[in-house]
Amino acid sequence: MTDKLENDDQKAGYAYGLNLGQQVERYSESLKEDSLNYDELQRGIFDYLNADKKNRDSYANGQSIGMSIQNFLKTQKLEGKVDEKYIVQGIMDVLKKDSLLFSKDSINSFMQKYMMANNDRIKNENTEKGNKFLETKKKDSKIKTTASGLMYEVVKEGTGVQPNENSIVEVNYVGNTVDGKQPFDESKKGEPAKFPLKNVIAGWKEGLQLMKVGSKYKFYIPGNLAYGEYGSPDGKIGPNETLIFDVELVSAEDAPAQPQQQQQLTPEQMKQIQEQMQKQQGH
Repeated sequence: MTDKLENDDQKAGYAYGLNLGQQVERYSESLKEDSLNYDELQRGIFDYLNADKKNRDSYANGQSIGMSIQNFLKTQKLEGKVDEKYIVQGIMDVLKKDSLLFSKDSINSFMQKYMMANNDRIKNENTEKGNKFLETKKKDSKIKTTASGLMYEVVKEGTGVQPNENSIVEVNYVGNTVDGKQPFDESKKGEPAKFPLKNVIAGWKEGLQLMKVGSKYKFYIPGNLAYGEYGSPDGKIGPNETLIFDVELVSAEDAPAQPQQQQQLTPEQMKQIQEQMQKQQGH
């Protein structure tokens, strides 16, 4: 490490590093308790830059595969259940042409059955955990329950307009799962999220129509009113997972009227019109 920049090239390199450093810092801070170990980050950078191209590309691909493995285990809730060493052995047995411990022909059918059973396990665990959580919340006199099963708490009652299912709304929100470790989603500070109410999950669609602009509510949304038995497409929300949202309704307005689409004439109708015009011209 140096304590002096002696020319413009060094300054340019350092300035570029500062920009990258700020990006990494923001990313690390967003991870909260999973923030980066900066000493290991530095070692990884130098290991990559000092390696020859072939080793560097192989190493980078290995790290990319490692991240994919980790993400797979995390999203499928298989951490601690499936040991990573067996995954790595499976990869290397294929690449090094070693004897396989599993018939290639049966891989797909086995994995399909395994993942279906695993998904059922996750659904049941999430349903049980969610129901237990919601039963506890029902004992709180501040929390109300609708006929659909949506539970909500009025933190602050507003005085503005009340949206309907065709409204476009602006909201500040923070979303958590029942474990409450960290938000899985939230609006940007100072930038409320804006969207048509008809496009959101059932729990939000119902809950926001209970609110007036200026209100702050807390929603407790059971899995069937959230992302259902399949979870969210990005994998952040598991099947039948109960969700908690802190929501502030900033604005609500009627969606602009959609222009009526001009009805398309069928070829037969066009032919009839042309024949009528020809008859009229003949008179």
